[in-house]
Parts: sequence; structure tokens; C-alpha cells
Amino acid sequence: MNRPLSTPGICRIDQLEKHNHGFFVRLQRKGKIHSAFFPDQRHGSREEAMKAAEQHRAKLLNRFGLTTVMSRRRWAEIRRRKGVSGIHGVQKVMDRRFTPPRIYWKATWSPEPYVVVRRQFSARKFGSGKARQLAIRARRAGVARLK
Repeated sequence: MNRPLSTPGICRIDQLEKHNHGFFVRLQRKGKIHSAFFPDQRHGSREEAMKAAEQHRAKLLNRFGLTTVMSRRRWAEIRRRKGVSGIHGVQKVMDRRFTPPRIYWKATWSPEPYVVVRRQFSARKFGSGKARQLAIRARRAGVARLK
């Protein structure tokens, strides 16, 4: 097993079965990933490949700047893939373990690291439209309470 490098964004890759040895540089900014691989063989040695990877990383940092720390609330509000509800963290669930299947809307958010809060609203009890609205409201209220 490889030990982690002290340089963030650069990792060592050693794949014996593919004869693939080198350093991989990865940097993500504004949702786009910038990456490059620096093989030992092409650069002459492991040390030269590492120098080339560090230079490339420095060039990327100069071009795109250091990463900014995003608040948990801002991270939770980022729009991701669009589900049925159109709201990240709100989804329609059909539990087929029961006959007839139970349908409900579920809101999910994370108020602190390693903690997930879920609220469920039954489509049978509230109606599908009302359950969806309640789940969206619960999600927005939970995200609004984030620091």
C-alpha cells in the first residue's frame, strides 16, 4: 500500500499488472476536474516525475487559485442532478415491502458531519402533492438551520 504524499492533490499510482507507475495530479474548481498523469518512465525517474507533477500542480493553482472553504449550508444548497421533485434532498419513495406499496416523500439533510436527518411524509395520508410540498418545506427549513 502506498503512503499518502504530503502534497495535496498529488497521489502515487503503482499498478504492477499494467506496468503503470507515476504521479497523478487532480484539482477541482467550479465543478470541473483538471487532471494529469506523470509516468516515471517518461520523466526518467520517480523523483523527476514527482517534480513535474508538483510543477503542474503549482501551474494549476496559479491559474485557478486556492480552494475556498464552503459553508455546510451553501454546499447543501448546490443544485445537483434533478430528481422527480426538482429539489436536491427531496425524493419520492415507493416501499414495495408492503402490499399495496407504501408511497411517501422523503426530505434529507445533514445538520453536522456524520449526522443525517430524514423526514417522511405519506402520500396516502397527505396526498402526493401535499406530501411533496411538506418534504420540500422540511428540507428547506433543515438547510436554513445549518451554520
